[in-house]
Amino acid sequence: MLNKEIKGHPFCLRNTCAWVGAISENAKENLLMMEFPLAKDVVPFNFLTPMRIIRDAISAVGSPAPILVSEGANTMDVGRAVLVQTEPRTRLDAGTWGTMGIGLGYCIAAAVASPGRLVVAVEGDNGFRFNAMEVETLVRYELPVVVIVFNKGGVCGGERIPEEISFVPGAAYHILIEALGGKSYLVETPEELKSALAESFSARKAAVINVSIDPNAGA
Repeated sequence: MLNKEIKGHPFCLRNTCAWVGAISENAKENLLMMEFPLAKDVVPFNFLTPMRIIRDAISAVGSPAPILVSEGANTMDVGRAVLVQTEPRTRLDAGTWGTMGIGLGYCIAAAVASPGRLVVAVEGDNGFRFNAMEVETLVRYELPVVVIVFNKGGVCGGERIPEEISFVPGAAYHILIEALGGKSYLVETPEELKSALAESFSARKAAVINVSIDPNAGA
């Protein structure tokens, strides 16, 4: 029955197909629309400024490209548009259903499956909190994983809904890995983030970079 219905309209999956071309054009328009806000350095950080800096740092690594892991709400959504991977099989994120808590598990698996290859995790603070203690595993097995936490103080923003319970403002997530013997960074400016990324990417050792984000940035 399906074959009969589509006989006159065979499924098309080539670059010359109209619907494929329309999606490609829409994607290009979205990227162009983001270029101007991406180019600006906004402090206190919004989501775009640190994403651009992270994108450039990952790109500078060259090939083989780092394996990118990502989870979160705003953090993962913005990352999907900005942190574009150019090599196959180098991106793992929470997927369609936003399964929070998989980030550090993915990091461990990626590092073990690809020995010596840098793994970079870009995590929302809520997603990171689900399995944050797995940073101990990163340190214990000396895995080359750099975890970047977008710390905005709560789910989708820490100050927008004051009557609801939110996270501890300015939680020092980086101190967790420091207590276990890993490297920690707290960054609030573009210069601090660039320095932390350069140092941690070069060291290829377990590290957490705690990026302070404006709690209202995801409004």
